[in-house]
Amino acid sequence: MVGEVVQAVEDLGQTENTLIIFTSDNGGMLNQDGQDAWKAGHRLNGDLLGFKFGAWEGGHRIPMIAKWPARIPANSVSDQLISQIDLMATFAELVGRPLHEGEGEDSVNQLEALTGTPEQPIRDELVISPNSPDHLLVRKGKWVYIPAQDEGGFQGKEVGDHALGGAAAFQLTKQTNSDFTADGQLKHGAPPAQLYDLAQDPQQAVNVYDNHPEVVQQLAAIVAEYRNRMGPCEPLGWINLSKD
Repeated sequence: MVGEVVQAVEDLGQTENTLIIFTSDNGGMLNQDGQDAWKAGHRLNGDLLGFKFGAWEGGHRIPMIAKWPARIPANSVSDQLISQIDLMATFAELVGRPLHEGEGEDSVNQLEALTGTPEQPIRDELVISPNSPDHLLVRKGKWVYIPAQDEGGFQGKEVGDHALGGAAAFQLTKQTNSDFTADGQLKHGAPPAQLYDLAQDPQQAVNVYDNHPEVVQQLAAIVAEYRNRMGPCEPLGWINLSKD
């Protein structure tokens, strides 16, 4: 399907002057097909921990490829922090349409990140909402803070459940996290929330919540501010699906 879009742009003679972005709305889901794929050796979210709708990186850290021959150097790579909500402000800038009050309040213009190499991060902070409101998380610099245990996504508990997710998935994936046993049981004395240094530990194997109380305090304040802005939230009502 992507190839057909690219071909249509080429047929129109607009390749050089067209921005094409390839991305996804979330990480892969460990449903029954996802479990079959895992058993066959396919790693839906690479080495990242977690799956669709969850707070761990595998639930929302996704590939993003941008092609614009006239403006984006081929084979260039950017490590800027970007969210799909930023596409609104970016496209508005691209077409010269100012955003009005109430439009794209959380959107940040990332055009410079797409076309160049900014000296400073355009976005240093990002709040992400997984399925569970208790797991509203914040990414700031190298840190990610999750104000609850586990990942707060799908709640299936056994291999074969259509909505298998969270630490329960360790039974199949054999991934590890310091808060849980090998079969996905929460360890006694595990911290009440989570903090990870993604520069050192992108797989989120070690929760360093107890080691950096000052970082936890700073990021928890950001989450609290966003909770006040958002008001009450309810989780999706269909994540407890099982194989039955």
